[in-house]
Amino acid sequence: MNNELRHISEGVLDDLRKSISSNLSRYRGQGFNDLADEYKWNIHLEIEVDNGLLSELDSTVQKNIVEIDLKNSRIVGKALANLTPSLANEELIWVRLSHVEAFEYSRIRWLPNSSDSVLKKNIETHLFASTQTAIRDDHAISRLWWNYQIALASMPEDVDLALKLIMKTADIRSNFVERIWMSSRRPIAGAILRAMNTNSEITATENNFRTFMKIINRHGGGIVFEALNDGEIDLFVEECCDQAISLAGQTAQHSRSNQDTKYVNGEI
Repeated sequence: MNNELRHISEGVLDDLRKSISSNLSRYRGQGFNDLADEYKWNIHLEIEVDNGLLSELDSTVQKNIVEIDLKNSRIVGKALANLTPSLANEELIWVRLSHVEAFEYSRIRWLPNSSDSVLKKNIETHLFASTQTAIRDDHAISRLWWNYQIALASMPEDVDLALKLIMKTADIRSNFVERIWMSSRRPIAGAILRAMNTNSEITATENNFRTFMKIINRHGGGIVFEALNDGEIDLFVEECCDQAISLAGQTAQHSRSNQDTKYVNGEI
């Protein structure tokens, strides 16, 4: 079911942001659907959106949340396949979606029963998105679109695999996505995902992956990866991987030695 993508006006956005406290009953239940067809809530963009797909968003919070987020990232990525990255930084679009077309999902997923103060904080964090970082990482719907977009840009030949690798844990997603220079450059991003897929040690612990990404960042900052072929980039990433695993092993050994020393000295 394809429709034109819609957004709210700046005035509506300002009113919503100022009226969170007075609208708590709407956020807890009835939503904003009664306002959806008002002119300032219903500004059309000449971009197709599949509202039928959006209606399939899974809000089952009892299940494995990583699996649910992965499934929902596919849904939003495909439903909003015609959205451009520049438009994807427009808060007006995402606030409309989280308040109307995807309100039920957004409410169940991000607004659990809680005190007014906690609910207000969750609304501000997950149903509004005033910065690019908030759009990428926090907003109920836009974060799902960016998951899919980054996976598509990094590994267009196998988006599902890329999503699974990026979203294995929240920490992996954070460390991969926040390296903006990296995730926005397909050659190195793709090579990192290939290494993650073939070498399980990279993501065996959060420390391993953080160390790996730091080494990539340190040694890769001055390299023009676009001028290299995939084999050359894979070799660079493999070398960084070896360094990271070696360093992580040394750190673990040092930690064990300290624990042994404390035990011998009666400190633990």
